[in-house]
Amino acid sequence: MSARLRILPCLLISSLWCFIVCGAAAIALDVPPLTGRIVDAGHLLPPDVSASLTAELEAHEARTGNQVVLLTLPSLEGQPLEEFSHRVATTWKLGRKGTDNGVLLLVVPGDRKIRIEVGYGLEGVLTDAVTSRIIRHEIVPRFKAGDFPGGITAGLHAILGTIEGRYQPTERQSPAGAPSSDSLPSMFLIAVVVGALVGVILGGHRLGLGVAGGGALSFLMALSTGLLLALLASVAAVIGILALSAIFRGRHSPGGGFAGGWSEGGFGGGFSGGGSFSGGGGDFGGGGASGDW
Repeated sequence: MSARLRILPCLLISSLWCFIVCGAAAIALDVPPLTGRIVDAGHLLPPDVSASLTAELEAHEARTGNQVVLLTLPSLEGQPLEEFSHRVATTWKLGRKGTDNGVLLLVVPGDRKIRIEVGYGLEGVLTDAVTSRIIRHEIVPRFKAGDFPGGITAGLHAILGTIEGRYQPTERQSPAGAPSSDSLPSMFLIAVVVGALVGVILGGHRLGLGVAGGGALSFLMALSTGLLLALLASVAAVIGILALSAIFRGRHSPGGGFAGGWSEGGFGGGFSGGGSFSGGGGDFGGGGASGDW
């Protein structure tokens, strides 16, 4: 009798654990059926935009063999974004088996979530950094403005353009007269080089400035408000130094000078004999990026 009493709690605990596990599995969000290259369960696209994008995705697959699919959902119902996105991509088997050249763009307006899931074969082109940039620069700004069709279209165009090697990222505009972050290294390099030349020339003619003068000029040029200003300052500085050099050469003996000197292949998926769209057996390893707005 006592032995049975000791076993009873163990059975109750095991039963409760099974109930919890089975219940959690039962409430997991189901993967929707793959009915086409665009599965707009979130109802974000007008029919004409959906038809146009479907034609573009189909043409891209015909050219490259890569399979890109869009899924929109109203909500994830508490499911983790990355986990669900990977489950959708692997369930649908986007891309070609052995080539693994599938891509999934997942948009969930109810949770304000975006995910680009990339198959193994395209991870070298659609890197995590590139997909993150597409989300942040192409999709999110349009979603914030309430333009879901525009954001989805821009995102898909950027994905296709990246794969085909023709995508030019949208650059953020700098304030008028201010240098962009990409131009700052070039400006600084120009300033340092010209400053060094000035230091050499001034030092060679014993004007009492030498390296200090060149360093000061480098600092002032590095603070310039634009690449054009830096270039103009550089030209003016060189002309001025050359003029001074000519004057001093006429009065003194020479004292120095300048020193130194995709993946191609068959279709990743396609249309089955019954006319329904299907994946081609591709696999995914978690590459891609996520975002929100």
